[in-house]
Amino acid sequence: MHRFLLTFGTSLILVAGPPLLAETSPRKTIPMRDSTTHETLSQSLRMAQQKDPIRDLGPAAGDVENDPSKRNSERDLIKDSAILCYQGLLTLVPKRAVLHLPEELKDRFEVKPDITVKPWAEFYALNRGWIRTIEVTRAQAMGEEPMSEETVEAYRKSKAAIIATYQGGPISVLPLKVPEEEGENPDATGDSAATLSSSVTPANLRP
Repeated sequence: MHRFLLTFGTSLILVAGPPLLAETSPRKTIPMRDSTTHETLSQSLRMAQQKDPIRDLGPAAGDVENDPSKRNSERDLIKDSAILCYQGLLTLVPKRAVLHLPEELKDRFEVKPDITVKPWAEFYALNRGWIRTIEVTRAQAMGEEPMSEETVEAYRKSKAAIIATYQGGPISVLPLKVPEEEGENPDATGDSAATLSSSVTPANLRP
């Protein structure tokens, strides 16, 4: 009887053993590579390494070595400006801003060697002894209104250089716009205006 129970019990253990061991032993899993993730990473890498598509459009048309805007700006700046140079300092003002220039000061409107360029405000502050300014209105600067006779007469007699300013900054004063009279020759008017504009004193100065 005891032998039967022992044999029967051993059989139960052998039958029940494998499932119990299967439940307690963790199943070894093999990691699977995600092909989509790998593809995505590869694509991202290619995108990161690719060249800027703008560079693949070919060379830009025109002259890219020299900036035409800078070239024209520098050329026009000198052409349309009056140069004030004194004691190693230089500044520029609009050419038509010079309303009066005494003969004895003309050498101060020429470029000299070994100079330092200064803004107008700084240059004027250091040269008030020989520069005077006259504040004009916008209409006067546009040639729509003349200056008063008293103002013109006063600076014509001045021994200082006279610079027209608007809100503190030098400004060009255009020739006074005169209505065309009937029978007037337009070509003659244009020649006269050109002659006046080439002089230091603008055309809106009354005699």
